[in-house]
Amino acid sequence: IVPIVTIIVSSLLLRLYFFPFGIPLTHDAVNYFWYASDINILGRLPNGYTFGNNGWPVFLSPFFAILKLNSAIAYMELQRIISVLISVLTVIPVYFLCKHFVNYKFAIIGAIIFAFEPRLIQDSLSGLNNSLYIALETLALVLFFSSNKHTKYYSFAIMGFASLVRSEGLFLFF
Repeated sequence: IVPIVTIIVSSLLLRLYFFPFGIPLTHDAVNYFWYASDINILGRLPNGYTFGNNGWPVFLSPFFAILKLNSAIAYMELQRIISVLISVLTVIPVYFLCKHFVNYKFAIIGAIIFAFEPRLIQDSLSGLNNSLYIALETLALVLFFSSNKHTKYYSFAIMGFASLVRSEGLFLFF
């Protein structure tokens, strides 16, 4: 437990060091932000959006409803913080997935490589849906490779949620 907690804390500190405070979201992340904001305001899924993968903004909208913040930038930072936290916590299922295939020491190395991979750090800081998608896919793989028959069924349910976040989740589902 100590090495995993150390990896998680140091990875979180690294991400917080590079966290872009006060800078608005760009590109697709801002579309997810407005969709989640509209869900929060309307209380239902809004019409008029053209992207089909709405799992990430639907996931974000309860956080927007619970936390009453003062500005749009604060909500954008919340979106980034949630993405960072999910990315950091994905180290746990990555470790268990690696441990299923290799020795404990190599599983720790796999978790370290995942936690400090620069592109994953950049993706988590952008506020996009990649962190949630990777977390769901990894968790589904861990459950699928479990020896318990019932947890394999849960892996397919989680894979269904992953396909709502990104349509590429259907490939692993099959």
